[in-house]
Amino acid sequence: MSEIMIAVDLSPFSESVISTGVELAGQMNAVVTLFTVVEIGMGLGLPEAGPVFTDDIPARVREAEEMLQTYKRKYPDASIGITVTTGNPKNETLDRAHNGSTSILVVGTHGRTGLNHMLVGSTAEYIIRHARIPVLVVPYNKEAH
Repeated sequence: MSEIMIAVDLSPFSESVISTGVELAGQMNAVVTLFTVVEIGMGLGLPEAGPVFTDDIPARVREAEEMLQTYKRKYPDASIGITVTTGNPKNETLDRAHNGSTSILVVGTHGRTGLNHMLVGSTAEYIIRHARIPVLVVPYNKEAH
């Protein structure tokens, strides 16, 4: 059975991306993996004292898992698994997509352009350029939000 991996950043737009991916999975009779990456923050503090970490990674992972569970419950008829990992979203998403049984990767794009796009970069664009499997991109729809 094929697997569709839906990679989301847990922004409000994630619901649209998940809905599209679950609909595709239903048409393909595929299982779904909801996937997100908790980015590890930078340490703060004086260099001579060593880094002081203000980020509670385990709590953020639990929160991400709970959010994905909430999305999963909206589709009781679908076969959905959940994966939360930590690290760099671009690298972790591609690693999971390439090293598992993923047939199609579903991602969303926030539609940033110009200076904001240059400064923030685009995780979706990076994934599209480097993926070795098909990628379905769900465009951000301002009217829907």
